[in-house]
Amino acid sequence: MSQHSPIAWSDEVPGKSWDDDLFARGGHFLQSTHWGAFNQQLGRKLFFGRGPGWQCFAILERSNKATRLYCPYGPVAESMVSYQQAIEELKALAQDQGAIFVRMEPWAPVTKADLKQLKHRPALKEIQPSLVWLQDLTKPRDQILKEMSKNNRQRYRNAAKAGVRIEASHDPGDVEGLLMVVHEVAVHNRIVQHPDDYYRTMAQVLLPRDAATLYIARHHGEPVSAAIVFDSPTTRHVAHSGSMHAHRHVHPGAIMRATMVLDAQDRGQKIFDSLGVAPPDEPEHPWAGLTRFKLSFGGDYRYYLGTWELPVSPLYHAYRSVYLAYSATRR
Repeated sequence: MSQHSPIAWSDEVPGKSWDDDLFARGGHFLQSTHWGAFNQQLGRKLFFGRGPGWQCFAILERSNKATRLYCPYGPVAESMVSYQQAIEELKALAQDQGAIFVRMEPWAPVTKADLKQLKHRPALKEIQPSLVWLQDLTKPRDQILKEMSKNNRQRYRNAAKAGVRIEASHDPGDVEGLLMVVHEVAVHNRIVQHPDDYYRTMAQVLLPRDAATLYIARHHGEPVSAAIVFDSPTTRHVAHSGSMHAHRHVHPGAIMRATMVLDAQDRGQKIFDSLGVAPPDEPEHPWAGLTRFKLSFGGDYRYYLGTWELPVSPLYHAYRSVYLAYSATRR
């Protein structure tokens, strides 16, 4: 380790105190020990470090273009001073690991102007979404239902009559129901999903920890919609979800979504996070249709700082130029 760094970065997933501190600071699930354990099982090289007023989980990512440290929705810091300390430690770690830059989504009371002053560069591609849709679960249950569209309320209340039943599970074996839906969605929408083992590993690691819940919607006993959500003490995040196209007439996804929201309130969680949405002024955005679905359950936009990069080597500028040139050929 570089002599610059007074802290000891660990490549072992820490204990419960890490999450206690993280969630007390309002940090995101993707900075938790749960997400770390999942990434460790995937064979990725991890680092956990913390100092006064800050903490950060980082993943070392290697590609044929560059080696970088990536901090998903991190580092988490309580002030500008503690954030500056965090990035100094990350820069030292990156240099020790041969990374040419640190990629991050800062979770701190700083502004984009602050980040530019600290020599950060906006990433050429957003990794985690900077615009998300959140529902406040501290409202009375009747108010949460009232903020859903009339159709969604009716679908939820008439689910049994329509032959739709929602099951919540922490059994990793039930992930096969999610995989069936994921394959259908990938074919229908012509998209490339993660390999099956990615979802199986996610279920094997997170479900027994009660850090995730798997939902399956059945129509007359047949699985027609599924989702996996991540659970922290304060927040439920929708991670992966989808529905079978042939059963869209019974709206299993809407019934399942309403169930997941109300279940989260029953768990004592305060926020339901639907993740990324299209900007309100971009009706032709690729996510526009999915965004309309998310917004039909009530909630509010939340803007984050977005994805930034902090160079630690002169090679970063060559990497950025190559990436820009490559992106231009793909248009």
